[in-house]
Amino acid sequence: MISFEEAGRILDEAAEALPEEIFRGLNGGVNLIPQVRRDENGLLVMGTYNVDQMGRRVEIYYGSFRVRYPDASPDKCAKALVRTLKHELRHHIENLAMDRSLERWDEQHVAELLSGLYDIEPLEVRSLLFADDEASGVAEMACSMFQSAAKGVGIDVVSGCACNEVGAISIRAARASLDRYGVRATACGRPVPLTRELCEQYDLVMCMTDALALELCARWPELEDRICCLGAVDYTAPRLETQMGWNRVADGIAGEINQLIAELTEAEDDDD
Repeated sequence: MISFEEAGRILDEAAEALPEEIFRGLNGGVNLIPQVRRDENGLLVMGTYNVDQMGRRVEIYYGSFRVRYPDASPDKCAKALVRTLKHELRHHIENLAMDRSLERWDEQHVAELLSGLYDIEPLEVRSLLFADDEASGVAEMACSMFQSAAKGVGIDVVSGCACNEVGAISIRAARASLDRYGVRATACGRPVPLTRELCEQYDLVMCMTDALALELCARWPELEDRICCLGAVDYTAPRLETQMGWNRVADGIAGEINQLIAELTEAEDDDD
């Protein structure tokens, strides 16, 4: 595990590399705390976003990282610190917008951990295809967010997106991705038709809905082992196509991408 001073330097450099607008209203700044922190269930807490009479601040718990990564390489520690920082800053952005999407995602994640239904296992893939049934822009949004996050932590995984019905991304979808997360939702280009030949080119096909995953497994049963869903819930265009609706879709996808990056990071670190 890296030293407390080195952890502080990594967080400072990561914060300086982010747009200043992200820190608007964060009057308490980002603070590295030496202690270990656990929640009421005994689970390690790596970071928190706090709003109280003192204002708004992010706290990262160095002691928790020492417990979680006692023998980790400096590179692995740095990736974990930056990933936690960005997660807590997302809470700040959402709190300013009076949105609890990521907060609800955290609550669900804790519930799954406590029930024993979930644990982070290394995901060993070198290519990912994000697939959608309709040309709504959801798969393209997920792909663009993934490419941005993967680049930020140095993960080398090829990604693309495809749809059963090819079309242009929604303007509101692009705005949600760019305004809330600084990601331009055109990174993977215009989605291409979803075909068996295309799916065979990727290690994993991540569907935006459970219905699409079931459809593809039924259509191409020999590819069943590489077809899955991005998350436990479906990600589709909002019914009313409002900007607020698209913002919620973007927040949900951002949480899933954050978890996906964690799984891929574990796999890469285990290979070292």
